Amino acid sequence: MITVEELHISYDGLQNILSHITFGVKKGTFIGVIGPNGSGKTTLLNALSRILTPSDGVIFVQGRELSSLSQRELARELGVVPQDTNIHFDFRVRDIVLMGRHPYIDRFSRESEEDYEIARRAMEMTRTIQFADRSILEISGGERQRVIIARALAQQPRVLLLDEPTSHLDISHQMEILGIIKGLKHEVTVVAVFHDLNLASYYCDELILLDKGEIRYMGTPGEVLTREHIREIFRLEAIVKTNPLTRKPYVMPIFEERREDPEGRTIHIICGGGSGSDLMRLLHGRGYRLTTGVLCINDSDYETARDLHISCICEPPFATITPASLALLEEYLARADLVILTEMPVGPGNMENIRILERIEGTPIIHLAGREDPAALQDFSGGEATTLLERLYGSMVHAHSVAELLERIEETLGGPDE
Repeated sequence: MITVEELHISYDGLQNILSHITFGVKKGTFIGVIGPNGSGKTTLLNALSRILTPSDGVIFVQGRELSSLSQRELARELGVVPQDTNIHFDFRVRDIVLMGRHPYIDRFSRESEEDYEIARRAMEMTRTIQFADRSILEISGGERQRVIIARALAQQPRVLLLDEPTSHLDISHQMEILGIIKGLKHEVTVVAVFHDLNLASYYCDELILLDKGEIRYMGTPGEVLTREHIREIFRLEAIVKTNPLTRKPYVMPIFEERREDPEGRTIHIICGGGSGSDLMRLLHGRGYRLTTGVLCINDSDYETARDLHISCICEPPFATITPASLALLEEYLARADLVILTEMPVGPGNMENIRILERIEGTPIIHLAGREDPAALQDFSGGEATTLLERLYGSMVHAHSVAELLERIEETLGGPDE
C-alpha cells in the first residue's frame, strides 16, 4: 500500500529532519508513529501527505510515486486529519463532511445523490449523523474531531493519515475516536502519530519509533515498547507489563525520585502471588536495598523484582525450592537487616520460604497482614504453614497496613534519611 525508500527531509538544505527513512505499510493495517518531541513524527506525516517535498528518496502509494499524482488523485488516495481541527466559519456539519467529496465533483457541478449518500455513510461510521444539521461551532471538541474524520472518509481514500487524532481530548473521547478509527481498518489503511504510548500500543498493529529523525525500531507493540527501548529513546525509567486481556504491552513510568539509604540497609521480602509487588516498588523508591525470593519465574512478584533490578532467587514454574536455592536464601537472610513476610499463598512448592523463618536468629521479622490473625496467609499446605506462623507469632512484629508497616520499619531500622 505505502512504500517509503531512503527518505530524507531537510529545511533550507541544511538541517536533516528525517534521514534514511525506509519502511512499508500493508493494506488494512493501523500503523502508529511514536517518538520524543522533535523526533520527526509530524514531518514524516507531512511528507506522506505531500505537504513537504523530500530532499531525497521516494514515496509510493499503490505502486505509484507520490510526486506523480495530481491534486485530485492525491485527495482520492489520501485523507488527512490534522492535529488542529479548529473551524472558524459557521458551516453545518453536513456541509463540512460534503467537502470531502470535492475531489470527485467537477468545477461547475453540484453534489450528486451519490455524494450525499457517501457523506451520510461517513457520518454514520463516525456517529456524527445525529448532529448533521447543527453548526460546527456548536458542537464539542470530540464531536468536531469525529466530523473531520468523517470529512476525510467521504473522500473514500485508500490511506488515512492522522496527526495526534486525540490531542486535547479527555479519555472517553480518546477511546471513542480511536475505536472508530480502528473499526475502519477494513475500509482504509491508517497511519497515525501518537504521543500516548499506551493508546498506540492498544490500537495499533505496528509501531514506528522515531528518534532524532531516524527509525530506531519498528514492529509490533510488543517488539517496540520494551523497557530498554523506552529508557534509550525517552530517557525514562518505566515498568512494561503485558495486558492480560489484549496481550499487548502497557507502560507505567516510574515517577518517584529514588532516594538512596545512606546506611545501605537491606530488607528481604518473602512474598508471592503478587503480594509483594507494590511493597517492592514502595521500598525501592525509598532507597532501601532489597532482596526477595524464592519466587517462581511466572509470578508477578518475580516480574516486579526483575523490572526493578532487585536481587531475586527464582525457580522454574511448578518446581519446588531446590537445595541450591535454599542455601542462597539462607545467605540472603544472613545479610538482611530486616525480613518482611507478606500475606502470601503458601503451598508445598514454596513451603521452605516459611520453614526457614524458624531458623532466623537475631534478624527482626515484620509480618504484613491485612487482618489481625496470627496465621494470616493463604494456606495451601494442609495447615503446616498456619501452624508454623502460630508458633512464630510472638517473635514477629505485626503490621496491618502499609502505613503501619513503614512505621514498624522506621522503629526497627530507623528512617531511610536518618
